[in-house]
Amino acid sequence: MSQFIYRFRYVIITLFILLTLGMALFIPNLRFDGDIQALAPTNVSSVEEYKKVNQTFGGADSLAFSAQSSKLFTPEALAEAAAINRELQSLPDVSDVVSIFTYAEPVNSEEGLSFVPFVDPEALPEDQASVDSLKARLLDNWAIKGKLLSADGDTLLYIIQTMPGVSNLRLIEGIQGIMQQHRDFSFHMAGTSFIDYQMVSYLKQDVLILVAFGLASVLLVLLIGFRSIRGIFLPLFTIGCSLIVTFGFMGLLHARLTIVALIIPVMLIAICNNYAIHFLTRFYEDVFINGMTDRVEIIHSSLQSLSKPVWLAFLTTVASFVSFVTSPIPRIAEMGLFVAFGITYAFAMTMFFIPAILSVLPMPQKHRNYHANEALISKIANRTGAFITRRRHVILAVTAGVAVAGMAIIPNIAVDSELANYFNPSDPVRQGIDFINTKVAGSQLIKVSLPCDPRTAEGLAKAQEFQKYAESLGAVGSVFSIVDPIQTLNRVFHDNDPAFDTVPDDDDTAAQLLLLVETSLAPERLVQLVSEDYQNLCFSVQLKAVDTATLQKTADQLRARAIALTGTRDIAVAGVSLISNQLNRLVILSMLQSFAIAFALVFAFVAFGFRNIPAGFVSSGIMIAIVLVVFGFMGLTKIELSTATALVASITLGVGIDYLIHFSARWFNERSSGKSLQDATGRTLRLTGRGIIINAMAIVCAVIPPFFSQFRPIMYFGILSCISILLSLIGGLVVMPAMLAALPERLFKRVRTV
Repeated sequence: MSQFIYRFRYVIITLFILLTLGMALFIPNLRFDGDIQALAPTNVSSVEEYKKVNQTFGGADSLAFSAQSSKLFTPEALAEAAAINRELQSLPDVSDVVSIFTYAEPVNSEEGLSFVPFVDPEALPEDQASVDSLKARLLDNWAIKGKLLSADGDTLLYIIQTMPGVSNLRLIEGIQGIMQQHRDFSFHMAGTSFIDYQMVSYLKQDVLILVAFGLASVLLVLLIGFRSIRGIFLPLFTIGCSLIVTFGFMGLLHARLTIVALIIPVMLIAICNNYAIHFLTRFYEDVFINGMTDRVEIIHSSLQSLSKPVWLAFLTTVASFVSFVTSPIPRIAEMGLFVAFGITYAFAMTMFFIPAILSVLPMPQKHRNYHANEALISKIANRTGAFITRRRHVILAVTAGVAVAGMAIIPNIAVDSELANYFNPSDPVRQGIDFINTKVAGSQLIKVSLPCDPRTAEGLAKAQEFQKYAESLGAVGSVFSIVDPIQTLNRVFHDNDPAFDTVPDDDDTAAQLLLLVETSLAPERLVQLVSEDYQNLCFSVQLKAVDTATLQKTADQLRARAIALTGTRDIAVAGVSLISNQLNRLVILSMLQSFAIAFALVFAFVAFGFRNIPAGFVSSGIMIAIVLVVFGFMGLTKIELSTATALVASITLGVGIDYLIHFSARWFNERSSGKSLQDATGRTLRLTGRGIIINAMAIVCAVIPPFFSQFRPIMYFGILSCISILLSLIGGLVVMPAMLAALPERLFKRVRTV
């Protein structure tokens, strides 16, 4: 193959450059998507119920928007708050706003029975005494206090119902424009639209940061490791081309960039230099140590000596990412395939493009301090090899002990999919959620579709009983439904007699009151309460819960109560947070499936590649120990298992196994040439170990930028990846040689490395 590469070197170089430039044309097709639904499969129950409520009631989600002022109940501030309500209603993506200025109550007037807002924006009080009287009346109203108005009277809540097919960008920027015009108020937002908007904004920032700082970090490691232009340029160029081709391929397929997709550039920067680094390490060894001068001979030697370990490293790494294809979460499966695609392109560049470039460039010149440095490295490597060989049993015992300790801590890992916890406590999303949960009805929304006919007394009785039950749950801040206006209307209809502060007990009155509600409420408000065929009622349940467990428990309680009342399981309990909860359970299933498949493939490739089953067991066993320690660290430090952190197990296995393969392949060669255990270990550490260390440090630096991601799962992914690579480095340079020295030599007599 070296002759072929040398003969067609210019063609090979041109083809790779043209292919990279061609794929770059498709990158503009990429679109960012912060919607949590973009991660979930379309056939899971939470997504299906969400769509059902959307279709039946014109939306399954809303945006909570609060306005706070210490002077809220003054004529001027109250008029400004009413103006805010009008401006929110005028936004093109808003179908309805529920607030004290729009939430209507029935009253008897000279014209008859009618619905009027709690605070009429067209007839606001103009003097302080009237404002004080209004404040007292609102705070004495159970439907207002703590729900649409904070108990201390300084914060209003606007519940914004969005249009189907809402543009989150246009909606949030419209709301932010309103905020800029009313600087006497402080504002907070909470809801899916705001989370999606912030996620897209952060995704764009994070992609730039991860790529720019990742490449800069790798450059620094290559500069220290190789101290040559080609040693820096070729691995970086390989990474850059792989990034361009992968994102171009994603653009060609019109893929969407979600939070999971942030892992793609991190992994490509971390992995795509691996093969180039090992190839260049061997190239410099043949030139500087073995004294080769013929380009074709050098390329042939480098390709031949690395063919087995590089191919095995490539196959095991790709296998770990391809294993994600079994994930029930489409975006995780896509991520695995796209990373595998990028790694494959980098591998092809290492096997063809880099040898072609090296055959064109002039031969490298030795650094003047090369011999002194080589002597120092050789001395350190030989002493380390001797230590590992002598203390091999102690090293293995410590490794086993740490792995067992990690396994014991794993049950402490917290599972959390709450969207609020994707953000840091100082983030506007998190602050908005915390503020609205504390001040008013709550930031989380669950909508329940209850099969009841509001035209009958029986249907209304079930609806009222369900609402009372929902309001009794500790996490529930408020409940809005058709029960509220009908119950109040029934009382007003009977001259405000408290005995009638309930739903009617006969069908005729029920139908009559419903007709009054229909003719009084705006169509956009009515469609949120009653289905078009009158067979289902919608209950909007505002929750103050933030943690996943409380949220899911409340949803389960609401579902169980609805089934018990109606005698049917045709209940829809919908909310984006519920989709997120179910998604997290799928993530755990995905993690177990992909890890099992990756482990089986890695074992098979190593055992088959070396033609030795014990070699497969040894390598896989060490990697399992590393994974146990990584997940034990998660349990110890309370890092949540999320969409991103669940991927660490398979990635650790696929990336970390490379070091074990490269070390053992060289070690077997040294042993087969007659060297002792100590000498084989020392020489392998000196020659192959150098490439392993450079490679590991490049990966570590590549996963440091995620530490600064604005998404906590990505930040934790970076931390865990860094720890897993450092542990894999120790596993490859310390535990692996100790294991090889401790096991009977007869187990590895038939190992084949070329």
